[in-house]
Amino acid sequence: MEVARTEQFVMLRLEHGENILASIAHAIDNEGSTMAVAAGVGMIVDFELGFFDRGRYVRRDFDEPHELLSMQGSISSEGDNRIHIHATVASKEHKAFGGHLLRGKVWMSNEISLLRLDGVRSQRAIDPELKVGVLRLSK
Repeated sequence: MEVARTEQFVMLRLEHGENILASIAHAIDNEGSTMAVAAGVGMIVDFELGFFDRGRYVRRDFDEPHELLSMQGSISSEGDNRIHIHATVASKEHKAFGGHLLRGKVWMSNEISLLRLDGVRSQRAIDPELKVGVLRLSK
């Protein structure tokens, strides 16, 4: 993983075979910020997308490489890291799929940007009615 930083911006270039979510978690652990937003592009392989349905994920595995057309989400690192990433991918046949990125590895290269939101406190809390971890923000 290559990393470039400015005061509030972190740019990652992930290498072939790296675990995408673990790499993001490692990068944010070293930042000291409790909230960040993420965006990225590249290619992805051996990944799983999920559709959240009433308290559980409907999961789909993908073994073949796909274009990572768009990856976006938020990272709350107060307490346990909570990386909430959605991804849109495309197959060789130009069919698009999307959902929560539950796991995945870099195919060739990924370019991921993190915008640190210093001074913003964030935490995920389970909403018992919705059965989902919702983002709680405070200053």
